[in-house]
Amino acid sequence: MTSRHKALSTLALTCAVAVSALALPAGAGALKAGAGKVAVTPTIDEFPYTVPHEKTFVGVHDDVYARAIVLDDGNKRVVLVSLEATLVPNPDQMVAAVAKAADVPVTNVMVTATHTHNVLLTFFHGGEPSDTQKREMARLQDGAIEATKEAVAALKPAKIGFGRGQAFVNTNNGEEAGHKYWYDATGSSDKTLDILRVETTDGQPLALMLNYATHGEVMFRSVTKDGGYEVSGDLPGAVSRILEGQPTGAPVVLFTSAAEGDQLPLFKSLQPDSLLPGTDEGAAGWGILDLQARRLAMSAMETISAMPAGDDEATLYAASAPVTCPGQHYNVDHATGKLISLDDTGPLSIPLSVIRINDLVLAGVGGDIASDIGKSIKSASPLPNTTLITMTAGSVGYILNDSAYVHPGHGAFGSPVKPGCATQAISTGLNQLLATAPK
Repeated sequence: MTSRHKALSTLALTCAVAVSALALPAGAGALKAGAGKVAVTPTIDEFPYTVPHEKTFVGVHDDVYARAIVLDDGNKRVVLVSLEATLVPNPDQMVAAVAKAADVPVTNVMVTATHTHNVLLTFFHGGEPSDTQKREMARLQDGAIEATKEAVAALKPAKIGFGRGQAFVNTNNGEEAGHKYWYDATGSSDKTLDILRVETTDGQPLALMLNYATHGEVMFRSVTKDGGYEVSGDLPGAVSRILEGQPTGAPVVLFTSAAEGDQLPLFKSLQPDSLLPGTDEGAAGWGILDLQARRLAMSAMETISAMPAGDDEATLYAASAPVTCPGQHYNVDHATGKLISLDDTGPLSIPLSVIRINDLVLAGVGGDIASDIGKSIKSASPLPNTTLITMTAGSVGYILNDSAYVHPGHGAFGSPVKPGCATQAISTGLNQLLATAPK
C-alpha cells in the first residue's frame, strides 16, 4: 500500500469511528461481568415443518442461539439477552423467567430479538400456538434462562468500553417512496454501528454487543434445499459467529437491532418482480449472506481496534415503563393487497426500557421503528452515547414515519400505531426513565 493510500485509509477509519471513554458517575463500584451462549436450534425430528400458505422448512443451515451478558456493580445487576428469533415470544413470561434466573427484578432485564426471518416462529403472528410452536417458544425461553445462568456463574472482575463506527450493508427498503424493488438509495438509512465491549481486567475478551439497523432477512423465503427453507440466524447470526471465531472478537457476541423498521440488507437472495423479473438465488444466496456478514464484521473489527481501554468501575441503572399512543388496524385483502378498511383500536401500549452503564444508555423499544424515528430518539437523549435497541420483549410491530402512512404498503399495513404520536411519546418516555438515574 502506498503512503497516500495508507493516509486515505487512516482518514476513512477516523471518519467512520468515534470512540470515547465512558464517564464515571460518583460512587461507581467495581464491575463484574459474565456472558453465556446456548443453542436453541430446532431438532431434526421437527422437519419437515409445514407453514400454511408458505414453503416448508426442510432443515437447518446454521445453529441459532440465545446469548446473555450480565453486569454487576456491587449494588445492582442488569441482564441483556439477545435471541436469534424474529421476535420475543411470550414476552412477559420470558422476561420474568430471565429475571428469576439472574435474581433481579424484571426492570433490570432487557430481552431482544435479532429479527432473523429464517426460524420456525417467523410466520406465527399470535393466536393459539400449535404444539410445535409451543415447543419452539419453550426452547427459546429455556435457552434464555440457561444463557443467563451461564453468565451469572461466569461473573468476574471486568472492564467495559464503548465504540461507535459505521457499516454499509443496509439500505432503505423503498416502501415509503412507493418502490417495489426493496431498496431506495436516497431514503433515510442510519449506518451507525455501536459496540459494547466487555473484557477481563487483564484485557481478555468476554463479550461484545453489536447494534445495527437491518432486518435479518437476506435468505427470507429463499428456497435453498429440497424445495424448501432452512433455519438460519441470517445476517445477525453470521456476524456473531464470525466475531466469535476471531481473537479480536469475543467468545459471546450479541447482535441487537437498531431502528430497522424500514431497513433491509443491501442484497437479498430472493428478489421481487418489479422492473425486472424476480429471481431466487437459492443455495447460492448463502454466499450473498456471507459477503455482507463479513463486511459488517470487518466494520465491527475496525471499531473495536480504535476503542480505548475500558472502565473497571461502573454505576448501573435500569428502569422500564410503557408509553401509550392511539392504535389502528388496517383490514387488507391479502389476495389483492388492497385496503378494505381502517379501524381505530383504542390506546396502544409500547414497552420502553433503559439500562444505563456509566454515561452509556441502552434504550429499548418494543417496536420495529423507522430510521428517522430512531435518529430523532437518539438526538433527543440527554446523553450522546445512546444506543437504541428495538424488537425488545412485547414488540407491537412496525412504528413508521407519518409520511409512510400516506400510501401504505406492507410496513404500514402491519403497523398498529396511528400516525402523529410515536416519535415524541417514545423520546419523552425514555428520557423520563433516565431522569432518575444516578448523576
